[in-house]
Amino acid sequence: MSDAPVLSVIIPTYNRADTLRLCLRAFDRQETDAPFEVVVCDDGSTDGTGATISRAVATARAPVVHLRQENAGANAARNRAIAAARGARLLIVNDDTIPAPDLVAAHLAAHARRGGRETAILGRMTIDPALPFSPFSALHHDASYDALVGREEVGWDAFLTCNVSIDRGFLDETGGFDPKLFWHEDIELGERLARRGMRLFYAPEALGYHHHLLDESAYLRIAEREGAALVLWYRKRPDLVADLTRLGLVGPPPLGAAARHRVADLAMPTALLPGWQMAARTLTRISPEAGRTVWRRLFQRRKRLAIARALAA
Repeated sequence: MSDAPVLSVIIPTYNRADTLRLCLRAFDRQETDAPFEVVVCDDGSTDGTGATISRAVATARAPVVHLRQENAGANAARNRAIAAARGARLLIVNDDTIPAPDLVAAHLAAHARRGGRETAILGRMTIDPALPFSPFSALHHDASYDALVGREEVGWDAFLTCNVSIDRGFLDETGGFDPKLFWHEDIELGERLARRGMRLFYAPEALGYHHHLLDESAYLRIAEREGAALVLWYRKRPDLVADLTRLGLVGPPPLGAAARHRVADLAMPTALLPGWQMAARTLTRISPEAGRTVWRRLFQRRKRLAIARALAA
């Protein structure tokens, strides 16, 4: 590979040595003649992550840059990796993104086709077929991309940093990721980029596989993290109340709560949530589609409870 990469892959990581190994191995097998580099920032891992990155530095065909910091969160790690990147374009992924062999080539081709400094390219993600089936993975992850089928240009709320590329200089103008946010940090940056003129195009041929098995407890924790993050974002940008309401922020004025939310909350009082979860498990075995409907409602209920707690704090 040339010493002048045209693209830098940005990977923050924390205590996922085995998964990161799969990610780095797949980037080492990219089918492209374009020079690129991989910049990995270890956010203070205590497992074998450092050794995994060091092996890639020593053996990979494309240059791998190994950074390490004290634990400060994925956003701080992303910002550190971006600062060290040499490529004119950035491909931002997670450590559990396993790229298809032509992922880098597909992103570069999409940028060449679309042109423009303000262009960003969103690749597609789907569950890694090597993982056992989990209904929660499909509920959380595949559902996000199913909504994009057939669309070419998408909104800033699809700026998902498990597989997205952008001009490095353009991103730098926004100040990068907000290290105070620990969820929705990608679309929060997407909103700031959109105000500067970003156009986000969907390129489903730029495929990555999500190598993360999501179970029931992890799925419901995401609901709580989403709710808390929406409140943090609202306190930072109260002028975005309409957009944040669309993303699920509810509460007292100036926020709003639709009548359907109030009805759902009455049907799922906090004390009965464990019973609803037991019912969802049983229903999923009998009728997967009906079970998914209940899990979605439980997710939104948990999210609204997290919002209420954060607003009251």
